[in-house]
Parts: sequence; structure tokens; C-alpha cells
Amino acid sequence: MTPHILEGPKYGNELPISVEDILGRVPARARLAYTNLVTNAETRYDGDTGWSCAYITQQALAEEMFVCLRTATRAIKDLRTHGLVRVLTWPGARTETQIRVDSVDISSPFGPIQAALVRTPKPQLVDKAIAQLVAQNRELEALAAGV
Repeated sequence: MTPHILEGPKYGNELPISVEDILGRVPARARLAYTNLVTNAETRYDGDTGWSCAYITQQALAEEMFVCLRTATRAIKDLRTHGLVRVLTWPGARTETQIRVDSVDISSPFGPIQAALVRTPKPQLVDKAIAQLVAQNRELEALAAGV
């Protein structure tokens, strides 16, 4: 089997795509923001969801990154575009920035599609993982905003 194609499912029917694979697609400023968000003292990991929750303003993030607010804002946008960050604003509560920490599982309950996924080159699986995260994040952000 060629090295750019996954060996097959490791956890049942799921093909795990690591966060590092997705981070490889974002600019350096976004990787720096990701690291600062994950390691921030206000960040809490939720093992049930695979996400960490951070309660940090973008200005505070910019200060931790030693960059201007515009750069930190663009870094968050880059991470949101790739599905690694979602920003939830609940009425009457602090804004919550959630950061994807665990791998993203790609799978299909339909056998032929799952068989095709196993043979899919890894860069395409990363694309699918990003699309899956972005879709899930948009839905959750809309629910949180009350749309």
C-alpha cells in the first residue's frame, strides 16, 4: 500500500484524522494561536467531546502571542475556517472559544462508501475531516446564537 493512503480503520469503522494533520494546513500564526488557546490557564479539556473550552478574549490572546489584535483575529479566523475552533456566544454568558483537541473520525455506515474511504488518499481524508468539522461547527454556532 502506498504511504499516502491510510492502512485502514484502526477503531472499528472509523478513520481518525489527527488535529496535527489539519494544523499542517493553516498559517504559522494560526498554529501559534492554537497552542496558546490549548495551553491557556482558562482552558478546560472535555474528554467526552474531544474539545477544550477557553474563556479568553482575542485581545488577551494577542497579548499572549505577542502580536497585534488584528493578527490574533486573523489566526482565529484561520482556525475557524479549518474547523479547529468554534466560538459560541450564549445569551447572558461569557463567550466560549472551543478548540478541537482529539482526532476527527471519518466513517460511513454504508459499506461501499466505507470501503472507498479506506482507499482514499490521506490529503483527501483531511479535506473531508475539515468539511465535517466546519459543518458541525456552523450548526452548533447557529444553535448557540439562537438562529
